Amino acid sequence: SQHYYITNNLSVMKRRRKEQVYRPDRFEYLQALLTEYCESEVAHAKQEIVANLANFAYNPVNHEHMQKLNVVDLFLDLTDDEDLILRRMGVMGLVNLAVNTQHRDHISEKLDLILPLLQSRDTETLISTLTLLYYLHNEGVTDNDLRRTLQQLQSESECKRTSNLLILLLRNSTTYSSKTSVS
Repeated sequence: SQHYYITNNLSVMKRRRKEQVYRPDRFEYLQALLTEYCESEVAHAKQEIVANLANFAYNPVNHEHMQKLNVVDLFLDLTDDEDLILRRMGVMGLVNLAVNTQHRDHISEKLDLILPLLQSRDTETLISTLTLLYYLHNEGVTDNDLRRTLQQLQSESECKRTSNLLILLLRNSTTYSSKTSVS
């Protein structure tokens, strides 16, 4: 019985080594996904590919590869796509990349592409947009127009998750204003 376990375990390990030999590296895999996205004309396929890219963006190990492949620019381009699912997945991908300083800086430079998503009627898109703004403005929202937009959204919000994110964003803004006025 013990011999069978060891033999079986060894065969599993050999099989895994063989599988690893044929597995493309992360960069190649992400590059293949991007190529497939660019070549695909099927909406559902594009949605699935962007969802996969957004999921891969969650892992910091992939951030450098995604930077080389300009995946952040794809996600930014999708923020005004006609397809709601592509917009949603694009902003979710941006949220996942925003933990990386270089990506966050690049995304911050393109706020004009992101802010229109605050008008989205899709709850998941709005929540992801607010989460992204939270990452981008962890010191607080300093732009008065944006702060007023967030306050208006809070007064109109019927969704508890949206309301909670708005409270956090606005609370950080108040804290930021207090810190800067005391200095």
